[in-house]
Amino acid sequence: MTCVFSGVVVGWRLLHFTQENREMTSAIAPALAAWSPVARLAVFMLSAGLICSHAPARAADVAFSDQESHAGDQAAPARPVRPQRYQPEREAPRIVEEIPAAPSQTRAAREGEDAIPLRLDLPAPAAVAEKMASKPSQGGPRKIGFNRLLADFLEPSQAASRSWPWRALASGERVTRVQVRSPGAAALRVGVRVKRMPASGELRFFSGQAAQSRAYRVEFKSVQHILDASRNAGARAGENPDVYWSPTLEGDQVIVEIRLASPADLDRLDLEIHAVSHLLLDPKQSSNLAPQAAASCNLDVNCYSTLNQKGEDISAAVARMVFTTVDGTGLCSGTLLADRAHSNIPFFLTARHCISTAAEASSLETAWFYESSECNSRTLAANVQYRSGGASLLESYSQNDMTLLRLNEQPPAGVIYAGWDWNAEGESYAGIHHPEGDLKKISFGAAQRGYRCDTGSGDQVICFPDAGGSYFRMLFDRGFTEQGSSGSGIFKDNAYLVGTLTAGSGVCNDSYGIYGRLKAGYDSGLNKWLENNKIGFLENPQPSSYQSGITVISGWTCIPGANQATPEVGQVMLEIDGKTLLRASYGTSREDTRSDCGDINNGFGLLVNMNSFGPGAHSVRALADGQEIGRASFTVTTLGSDYLRGASGTYRIPDFPATGQNVLISWQENLQNFVISARNVSADTRSGQTPIAAPPGTGSVARPSAENAATLAASPAAAGLRGYLENPQPKSYLSGITVLSGWACQPAAIKRVSVEIDGLPVPASYGTERPDTSAICAGTDNGWGVLFNTNSLGDGLHTARALVDGVELGRADFTVTTLGGDYLRGLSKTYRLADFPKGGDSVVVIWQENLQNFTIKEADVH
Repeated sequence: MTCVFSGVVVGWRLLHFTQENREMTSAIAPALAAWSPVARLAVFMLSAGLICSHAPARAADVAFSDQESHAGDQAAPARPVRPQRYQPEREAPRIVEEIPAAPSQTRAAREGEDAIPLRLDLPAPAAVAEKMASKPSQGGPRKIGFNRLLADFLEPSQAASRSWPWRALASGERVTRVQVRSPGAAALRVGVRVKRMPASGELRFFSGQAAQSRAYRVEFKSVQHILDASRNAGARAGENPDVYWSPTLEGDQVIVEIRLASPADLDRLDLEIHAVSHLLLDPKQSSNLAPQAAASCNLDVNCYSTLNQKGEDISAAVARMVFTTVDGTGLCSGTLLADRAHSNIPFFLTARHCISTAAEASSLETAWFYESSECNSRTLAANVQYRSGGASLLESYSQNDMTLLRLNEQPPAGVIYAGWDWNAEGESYAGIHHPEGDLKKISFGAAQRGYRCDTGSGDQVICFPDAGGSYFRMLFDRGFTEQGSSGSGIFKDNAYLVGTLTAGSGVCNDSYGIYGRLKAGYDSGLNKWLENNKIGFLENPQPSSYQSGITVISGWTCIPGANQATPEVGQVMLEIDGKTLLRASYGTSREDTRSDCGDINNGFGLLVNMNSFGPGAHSVRALADGQEIGRASFTVTTLGSDYLRGASGTYRIPDFPATGQNVLISWQENLQNFVISARNVSADTRSGQTPIAAPPGTGSVARPSAENAATLAASPAAAGLRGYLENPQPKSYLSGITVLSGWACQPAAIKRVSVEIDGLPVPASYGTERPDTSAICAGTDNGWGVLFNTNSLGDGLHTARALVDGVELGRADFTVTTLGGDYLRGLSKTYRLADFPKGGDSVVVIWQENLQNFTIKEADVH
């Protein structure tokens, strides 16, 4: 962005000062002229009114207002949240792991892979391109690199994994390696476009330098989770949401290695080297930042006390950011932020003009404790730590230039989750930041008036003095801010963040900053994350219940009153028996939660085969972003295997639901359970119609049908859609609360899965992990399911259609038998079924009110 300062262009935003500022302008201008270009920073100083544009300004762009709005804050301030030290008992698992430092050739040779069969050499970049990339950008992030698309220089097939030579290792793995070179780069990032990827496998990245260098590994599963978050972000996904950016590697050549678990996975892999980001400096080497490091008037953070009254070092909340956009790689600053529950969820606050899309967030690398070893030392601290796992985009607001992320990896031990509060005019604050991406610095000053900014024509921004505006101005009397400082926090009492930096102006020790007010972000929707007052309910299983067969662990959760497009819960995890963690899909429409939550997209569900847990007592805890919202103990009874095939049986249960009445229950293989198939039949009826078994390949919840998927894919309407409606099966019986389920995938992100029953759409939870679908789909999170009370349909024949983004996936007719109402209360019944699953065996079924059905309680199977 560009500014006119007393008729001279000096930086970010276009300004015009009113009469009350002209004397100040005249006084500062001579001093400004005396400073070096590094010290003359981008200006957006303002007092009464200003106009800003992201593009270089013209005289015709200048407009301003001297009229101040007196509209104050509308809501009472929230109680401030205190900072919190993060000191886990053990470090959390890393998504991107660093391979112990050694030359890449040495590491490869130890496994007999020293040869690099394919080398992709790009031509040296044009001098003009380098010059343009090396210039400080016109405001915003500190740009340190530009992207080079391989398709601009090479045949597309050269960059595609399907054309690369593979070799077998003694372990049975398949491996390929390709080297990419961009001459003259100080460091590189590689952008890998993922089209298909099997469930198991690994990407590895090595610097091509012969000396000791960095190397990293990341599992396919983690790559898929990162990219799924971008692909499913809708309008906020940004460009290239299917591109995974590697960690930064030093030098002008990078080796990309792909490892597959088995030869069969070769047909399931389809990726390509999309681009490299050619960096003109290595952000992981502090010496490489010279000669464009921070101006000398910046203050080393280690020369000043940043401890608060409780001894917490607020500077440990600030991290330097490296991220890649469609144009190149940049540097900014950001702050780890606490929520009121002190849940240790890694919320990370920065500026929107740094990161505004999910694809950009996924590329994020953070550097923690990136500071001097001691006061005014140029030596990097020994405890610096890097994280390259990216982040998920939660919120991004243009009205106060603020973005909230959730880091995909936990930060290192010893960091501080910053507290937060509102700003107030006249209060003294400290800004902590990474100017020019340099070692951590600090600035001191006092808060001044507030501003309201509106969008004008084109990229223009018009700001007016406004006590209740979404920005406030800071006058710094010590220290400075520069490019790279963008997004950094301003702190009260070394404890509370009150705003994030949008831009800055002036001269050393006499400069200004414009900060987006935290309160404006809070009122726009950050509150649902920072308050973290989740409520919810685990509906199935119920405490002390009996479970068998295929069902959905389900419930709902939300933050009351939050009604935003982004789900307020990042993830719902189900902890089984205190050790196994399973991720449930979240965001199913639940109209019944509106009164409690303020919105309806609060349901969660996970399709599971309870038999896979084994017979006996089990427990489940539902965790919404780590906060427990429900738990239950339950007992599983199996019939000798996870999935029983070929069994059939229909049994009459006497005196149920009342004396003199009876029901028939029939075995449904696709559900691995019994359902009610008729009621009030004659007393001599023991067995009736045998339900039709599931088609080949679809009997198990964990076995998709490639044949059916291929048939579906051939349909013009499907346009690449693959999947299967597993429950209900054609001509089957359903009763009570049961699962409607299946799996689906397609090249484009799936936005909605629903089951239309007799024309009534029922939203399903999509995204359950299904490793069995990886051979057909690009990933594993393709399962869908919803618990549905079939009694609400009434007795008789019904039709279910599974729809994926409005396209039919499958359909089935089924018969429902009710017990005279949608939900019967107060009933109980236990009954032994002889000769099931085979002659001489027996099982005991028990009525479960919460499922409105019978489940298996005991089994005597020989």
